Amino acid sequence: MKRYHFMYVLGFILLFFLMAGCGPRQIEPPVETLGSTCVEGTVWYRGPTDSALLRYPRAKITAWHHKTENPLGETQADRSGNFCMDVPAGDFNVDLRIWGLQRLSKTSYTCDGSVDAVDLGASRAKCKKGGCIKVAIVAECRKFIPGQRRFDY
Repeated sequence: MKRYHFMYVLGFILLFFLMAGCGPRQIEPPVETLGSTCVEGTVWYRGPTDSALLRYPRAKITAWHHKTENPLGETQADRSGNFCMDVPAGDFNVDLRIWGLQRLSKTSYTCDGSVDAVDLGASRAKCKKGGCIKVAIVAECRKFIPGQRRFDY
């Protein structure tokens, strides 16, 4: 009987030290508690036959942590190519990327572009309230060839 009593006491002591030494992992606060800031601007595209910049309506814009594949948010440009996107605030840079299809003169084109390392700074602005970080994204368009994984350069 004493042997079992000793095992229980030893078990509780080990359990105590295990719980004290192996606490839970530090959890980062949710993005909502850090606040947010906004990025706004205009999306443009340059066609393969004309070097003039044209507004890119309804383009999808995604925000990513700089040099990673960790998404932060996405939005879609309006009919004029303007957009505003709320992103989590923090001391890091953001990459903005666009990719889409454009149909010009009965020909399909793949358009893509990006703005890398946008510094969010200490901004805490909100869309529609002003004070957002301003960017312009230019997409280059190339002829789309169905069934091929490469662009026609």
